[in-house]
Amino acid sequence: MFSQFFGGYLLNNKIVTSEQLTDALDEKKNTRMRLGVLAINDGLMSAEQVEQVNAAQQTVDKLFGDLAVEMGFLKASDVSELLHKQPTDYLLLGQTLVNNGAITNAEFETAINNYKSKLSLTNDDISSDQNNKLSELVSDFFHFDTAENAKLYTNYVTLLFKSIIRFIGDDFTPLEASISRSVCAEKTVAQNITGAYGALTAICADKDVYTVFAKRFAKDAYIASDEFDDASVGEFLNVLNGLYAVNESNESGTELSLAPLSFSEKVESEKNFFAIPVQFTFGEAQFIISF
Repeated sequence: MFSQFFGGYLLNNKIVTSEQLTDALDEKKNTRMRLGVLAINDGLMSAEQVEQVNAAQQTVDKLFGDLAVEMGFLKASDVSELLHKQPTDYLLLGQTLVNNGAITNAEFETAINNYKSKLSLTNDDISSDQNNKLSELVSDFFHFDTAENAKLYTNYVTLLFKSIIRFIGDDFTPLEASISRSVCAEKTVAQNITGAYGALTAICADKDVYTVFAKRFAKDAYIASDEFDDASVGEFLNVLNGLYAVNESNESGTELSLAPLSFSEKVESEKNFFAIPVQFTFGEAQFIISF
């Protein structure tokens, strides 16, 4: 999930454009991790040193690691350790952006260091997907700390993004949320959470985005029809809310129930809700939540 929010950080700070980020998300599955980006991420080399090695490779037939050792930038043990590392998803995203010319190594170095510093993240934090760090990431990105029921919003939206990665895919970027009481879309599915407290949840999207979302959730069981689209997207929302209710019961003893799903072209509420846009490689959907 750190990769998706790092993408959002790059977008919000105008380091990349929406088109560049979408292209990179679509292409990163085919990206081969380069030793230089791994070295930058671990703080073993600067972007300038990486560029020097890259330039040297154009004049001599040697591997990056061998040249970096010869030039005094790395030790042989550093190269061995880097070669055995499993590249994390945000590094693959950064490498793809560099490959595509969207950013330079120097811009990646500055961005990733600022991103880690802003949220006090270590490499271990990012690679382990610790729940407390993920929650901090979500709360900071959407400014939930200023909202009433901040913990509920943070817990729900953290679970939302983990569920999207698990059931739909990781090729998305969260965008800045807005506060609203009404959202219109070609396709909308909503469900109320009831019990110890109430909540409104919904998914809104244009029909073509809604259909791809449905296909991804249903996978091989998908059947092309409007009714199946509603059933599939509705089931995703129902599963998400069911997992949330189970978590609340296990963690705090709070008992919640789920109301039947409803389908329309509009979500309205008498109280404010968060409308959270998510840019997938196949289009944008909005996720509605109000406690």
